[in-house]
Amino acid sequence: MGILLLGLVTGVAFGYILYRAGVSRCGCIFDALNLLNLKAVKLMLTAVATGSLIVYPLSALGIVEIGGKTLYVLGVLLGGGIFGLGFAIAGYCPGTALAALGAGRKDAWPMVLGGLLGALAYALAYPYLEPVLIRPLNYGRHSLPDLLGVDPVVAGVLFGIVLFGVVFAVDRWERARTQRRG
Repeated sequence: MGILLLGLVTGVAFGYILYRAGVSRCGCIFDALNLLNLKAVKLMLTAVATGSLIVYPLSALGIVEIGGKTLYVLGVLLGGGIFGLGFAIAGYCPGTALAALGAGRKDAWPMVLGGLLGALAYALAYPYLEPVLIRPLNYGRHSLPDLLGVDPVVAGVLFGIVLFGVVFAVDRWERARTQRRG
């Protein structure tokens, strides 16, 4: 029960951050996809970098457990394509849709309902999809530390630092582009 409560609290906190940063508006997501305003991209990269710097050291202390995900290429490509198409059409990802819903935005309902129906459809279709999309080109469970052959804490810290560097570079690029236009 404790892990579920922690997930709920961190999820609500992240939703609040998305809302306060203004990235729970579909216009902000459309702007990011069109490279007009990269606030959402920088926020998500910062969240992943921060999570990496927190979770990997906690895993070394035995407080949390990190496991690799199964890499099945066909399923990932098809699922990523469907997800990306829905993301581009709706202007919401699952997190920003829930944050928008929590803020009372009615335009988020179709995205949230579509996500839930998509998850249900996947669960029902899984037995039929497994031999076609999951078994072929299945490379098993992998993680970044395994791939690099380094200690998980080192990989997590380096990954976090690299992502913060990307955020800094994207921010500088965006500022320079804005100055050239204005």
